[in-house]
Amino acid sequence: MHTHFSFVLLRDGITAAHLSTFLALSKTQGLWSRTIGETTTYCVDSMIAIMCLAVSVIYSGILGDVATPLLTQAGLSNRHNSRATNILAITLTLLLPMSLVKNLSALAFTSILGFSAILYTVFFILVRALDGSYTIGSGKFVTDGVLELLPTFQKSTVWNCDFTSLILTANMSLAYIANYNAPSFYRELKDTSNERFRKMVVISFGLLVILYVITMAAGYSTFGDACQGNILLNCHPDDILSNLGRVATWFSILFGFPLVMSGAREGLIGTASSMGLPQLGSDRNHFGLVASLLALVTIISCFVEDVSLVVGLTGAAMGSFIVYLCPAIIYTKAVALAMGTDSLDYKRARINLAMVPFGILLGGFGVYMTLKGV
Repeated sequence: MHTHFSFVLLRDGITAAHLSTFLALSKTQGLWSRTIGETTTYCVDSMIAIMCLAVSVIYSGILGDVATPLLTQAGLSNRHNSRATNILAITLTLLLPMSLVKNLSALAFTSILGFSAILYTVFFILVRALDGSYTIGSGKFVTDGVLELLPTFQKSTVWNCDFTSLILTANMSLAYIANYNAPSFYRELKDTSNERFRKMVVISFGLLVILYVITMAAGYSTFGDACQGNILLNCHPDDILSNLGRVATWFSILFGFPLVMSGAREGLIGTASSMGLPQLGSDRNHFGLVASLLALVTIISCFVEDVSLVVGLTGAAMGSFIVYLCPAIIYTKAVALAMGTDSLDYKRARINLAMVPFGILLGGFGVYMTLKGV
């Protein structure tokens, strides 16, 4: 499946080390400005903004991918039913008003609906992996010649791990990111405390790991090498469980979109503020900023039809920076400022800097392998 799983679930949980310190520093000019320097704070904010915009493109594209075949089955003519026109209509009628919401707690009810939709999608993928409906030679959905891509397992092995595995690693770098909304999640958590926040993070990531493993294993065991960027596109148009899964996925993506757009908006506002343009974040500019970001996202998603390409590139480049480089650099510098460079704590903290070359190497290879696979 796609990274929408992570963002829908992670609206209730974020990875955060030393959260109290993070929140205290974020009230001034942020962790980066207090540890690395104020003149380069735009680096983190711009990376977060770009990453969230890329994920917004992924979400928008999936909404169009899923809506188009559903509307075809509903009887809408091809003249009025194209991926691009559907994306545009969804943006104007649904995504724009939802993205204008500033308080994420207002989306609590839709979060529950989105999570329920995800559970159903995982359930139907698991069922199809076990009931043999797509088994070559005997499956009821592979004998009528309707499927464009038949399941194939020519490259499949149990222990094979080569450079192409970096594509999965790149996707994972994106899948578990939601720390751009950490302060908002912490503030809006009921009876907020470090302990409750930590418990929420453990539960959320535990559920994520379980859902990812089940979905990847079940999806690949069903379609193998033929798995598309959006695995729902592999399914037969007459597969009722699949059609219900498309509907569930559509709603889960829809409900998760405002959270990602919020991260893009806040990242861009932070970047502008660092460059001497704090007025971009004023209330009077709120509508114009959100509308402009959505216009950019919509244009890109209409022209880029393979969302897996955006997933891979974003996860490799932006994900590696935010997951591996940024935390290691900030944490090590923070310990140096708090404990001194001669302290034992700092010497231990320097071990984290090993993540910097690892992240650069992983990100570089991930970008290369993603582009190579196009």
